[in-house]
Amino acid sequence: MSSSAFPQAVTGVRLLSNRPSVLAKLVPHLGPDGGGRSDVMGDGLEVTGPDWEERLKSLLETLSVAERAGLFAVSLGDELALPMPSTKVLARKQTEWFPEFLSHGDWVPHFQPIVDFASGKVVGREVLMRGKLGNVELRGEELVTAAEAHDAIYSFDRKARLTALEVGVPLLREDEMLFVNLDPRGVVDMQGSINGTWPVLERLGGKPQSLCIEFVAAERFGDLKMLVELAAVHREQGGSIALDDLSGSAQSLACLEAIKPDVAKLDIALISNLEKSVARRRLVGALVESAHELGTKVVAEGIERVQEFQTVRGLGVDYGQGYYFGHPTEKPLDFDPAIVERPATGTASIAPAGTPGAPAAQPAAPQRRASVAPPGRAPQVAGA
Repeated sequence: MSSSAFPQAVTGVRLLSNRPSVLAKLVPHLGPDGGGRSDVMGDGLEVTGPDWEERLKSLLETLSVAERAGLFAVSLGDELALPMPSTKVLARKQTEWFPEFLSHGDWVPHFQPIVDFASGKVVGREVLMRGKLGNVELRGEELVTAAEAHDAIYSFDRKARLTALEVGVPLLREDEMLFVNLDPRGVVDMQGSINGTWPVLERLGGKPQSLCIEFVAAERFGDLKMLVELAAVHREQGGSIALDDLSGSAQSLACLEAIKPDVAKLDIALISNLEKSVARRRLVGALVESAHELGTKVVAEGIERVQEFQTVRGLGVDYGQGYYFGHPTEKPLDFDPAIVERPATGTASIAPAGTPGAPAAQPAAPQRRASVAPPGRAPQVAGA
């Protein structure tokens, strides 16, 4: 019997929405194409063919954020498939490599120094996770995005923290702290969060006071009461707490006041080209003042240029992190205090760039590295 006698498996998705106008908006963007078919069905819109992934991506780009939020997709050829947000279906297709990485990939922690502006010494190292699957290098952002797409934040976060401790604790230098990320979305219960962290540190012979638990994107988590409880139970073990990516929003201030972290890390978006923005310099200055009133030290993340360093130091920031002080590396490297001790050309000002008293604006391209993409994706260029 010839193979043509058997029905061919259909690859693609059926798009669904409770807003007919959303599907109708997509129809004009569906043209005939030899690689597949796109039909307006009574129960949705089918996007099929070997290139359905790219076609779906193009369709989503024609919709607003609100329209995309109301568009769902069901995988064709899978009788058990349930509707999921179309963006998640696409993300899972683009990260089909992730389950294999989670089980058999190489987890490669990198360490980036956090430098004290007053002493010029390294006070700690943040562990930034990288990965390899075969010959493919994976950035931290790629890994987190893939974990989100596969609803695997719990598994990813727990494995990443375990690896960070097992590799980082033996490499930790005297009088330095290890900053290890914790994603609150991956916390099922308080005791589980404790068990996945502190017994590992004890087994490795690490000191509790040498570990700082860094809450990732806490201000976007949404459950402030849980964050306060989570911070309390980890502090009871003898460690410190850091809040990552503070943006200056009302929610970030609420987190700062409620948790009273030992360290607050300012989002890279606040720091990039800070010397050129009067508004952001005022905001950073206010955040620093608020943090200091709570007894919290402040880290400026993403410092890449001397102008950014001089500006944040002039605004009272305590510590710095970024390419200006050192790239993430597989082994912690020595730091030259002269980078901090060099005389500054002036203190920070809230005057607009180009006016008397404002720091000079000398843009420089950030240092970036190429990442080899997993099969089916183009290589990407990324920062740390």
